[in-house]
This record gives sequence, C-alpha cells and structure tokens, in this order.
Amino acid sequence: MEVQAITRNVRMSAQKMREVVRQIQGLNALQAQAVLAVVSRKSARFVAKTLASALAGAEHLRSEWNETKIQQAISDLESKIENTRNHKRRNKYRRDLKRYQSFATSAKRLAPESLRVKEAVAQTATALRRFTPKARGSAGPIRKRNCHIKIVLSDN
Repeated sequence: MEVQAITRNVRMSAQKMREVVRQIQGLNALQAQAVLAVVSRKSARFVAKTLASALAGAEHLRSEWNETKIQQAISDLESKIENTRNHKRRNKYRRDLKRYQSFATSAKRLAPESLRVKEAVAQTATALRRFTPKARGSAGPIRKRNCHIKIVLSDN
C-alpha cells in the first residue's frame, strides 16, 4: 500500500530541493525524519513537513479503516464501476478500488515502522518573472523559481 503527500509551490528552486530529497530516498520513514532533523538547510524543513504529512496520512488510514469498512468500500466501488458510463470516472473508481484492495491484502497495514520512502522528488513549478533595471534603459530578467515536493511512502 502506498501513501503520498505533495507540497506545491514551495518558494525555492527544485535544484536546491533535490539535494535534500536525494538523501532520504529509499530510507525507512522514521529514519528519514531523523536525517532531516539534523540537516541544516531551509529545504530540509519543507521536505520534513511533507514527510510528516505523508506519515499523518498513513496513520489516518490505519486508524480509520477497519475490515468491515474496507469490504463495504470495495463492494460500493465495484457496483459504481459497473453502473457508470463516464470513462474518466470509471478509471478513478478503478484506481480507488485497487488502493482499497491493496490495503485489504497488505499484511503490515501501514505501520509507521514498516513504511519506507519509495519515491521522493522535487519537480519544477511555475517561476515568477521579475525585471531589474540595467544600463541604457534596458531590463534584465529575474526568475524566482518554485518547486513541488512529492513523497510516496510504501509498506512493501
């Protein structure tokens, strides 16, 4: 089972963010939190916040879902897949069904000590464009870059 968290439009370049994100890839989630706590970079705080959000999402799923709720949700989704004609909605239901079924068959059920960072990426976002005055009445561009942070935790 996988849980993901995304932080969008962080006011830092993706290049600076990737230096920290590479350090936690493949680590245990709790170990990654400990690594980020000692890294003295601004980007480490953003990545730690995203990782904490992913862990909180996993804990929420773990506490809220019991066996009867999962089986009820699976049967509801199967009936929705059969009855809907909209292919986009049907594909969404199929993705949700796959997620519920993987949680139902998972042995570890998103235990925090079994979670590991499967994927951690920093992608570029839209950049703000500003201009600074230059010689002879011209202007030079300034790009204020943003990025998106995506962390996927898996119990496999």
